[in-house]
Amino acid sequence: MYHKHYIHDSPQNNGPYQLSTITGQNDTMSSTNQNLRFELARLEAKLDIITNLLLQQGKDATVTTDAATSVSPAELSLLRTMTAKQHVTAQLLIEGWANKNIGDVLNIAENTVKLHVRAVCKKVGTKTRGQAALVMHDILERVDPTEYARSSGGLPIDWARTYDPNVPDPYENLYRKE
Repeated sequence: MYHKHYIHDSPQNNGPYQLSTITGQNDTMSSTNQNLRFELARLEAKLDIITNLLLQQGKDATVTTDAATSVSPAELSLLRTMTAKQHVTAQLLIEGWANKNIGDVLNIAENTVKLHVRAVCKKVGTKTRGQAALVMHDILERVDPTEYARSSGGLPIDWARTYDPNVPDPYENLYRKE
């Protein structure tokens, strides 16, 4: 149970202000706040796109289209701060892989994969792997493949889609330690 206090104007009482208390369940509030934060981040991204479109309105139409599909500097910074293993984890999350299978690819334990998944979630500002996969999918859809390869240390943007465990991976040295 939590208690939230707030002060509001109340000229009917003894003073100009009244103290009120709201009580409720922490779990419900925490879950709601998590969902609201995620939705707010997505709406802010859409607002940035609309703002860029409005600012570019007087300019060439091709520039406007590019502004709507390009990644923001914050998103590029996010990609640059991720390790190669986090990039691999994020790409495999987008493809819907389980932790055990991701661990087999990276040659690490399932619990270590959970740490990488949590790190990806933290960096993209989400709580669940599904939300992280959605956010990363949105970013990867808009980022230039050359820029992504630079940010990821050489891993291609479509690596997870083309990965075959039965074929030697030329990018293995980026993410796998024996």
